[in-house]
Amino acid sequence: MKAKDLLTAIQIDAAGELKQLSSYNYVFITEGEKQTNQLAVKVEEAKIVLHKQQGNSLTLNELIQVLNEAKEAEIFFEEQLIFGYKLIKQGIVLG
Repeated sequence: MKAKDLLTAIQIDAAGELKQLSSYNYVFITEGEKQTNQLAVKVEEAKIVLHKQQGNSLTLNELIQVLNEAKEAEIFFEEQLIFGYKLIKQGIVLG
């Protein structure tokens, strides 16, 4: 998934039924059967790479800032390409 596609999807959700999007705080990744928000984000060439990092909870605002800076970049969790997302009570889950 490209950064600009995720930004567009988030904008649509923010304007649609999920108007409480501003209350979503964190970005999660599903790893096995668990979800974690202990993530860091880094831009590498044409990739936005999320990776696990203890003690660092990635916020939705931080992710959106990176997405805006690298709109044409593909989004990865470590080596795995991210294909979509879903909203949960505490934030957004990428997968």
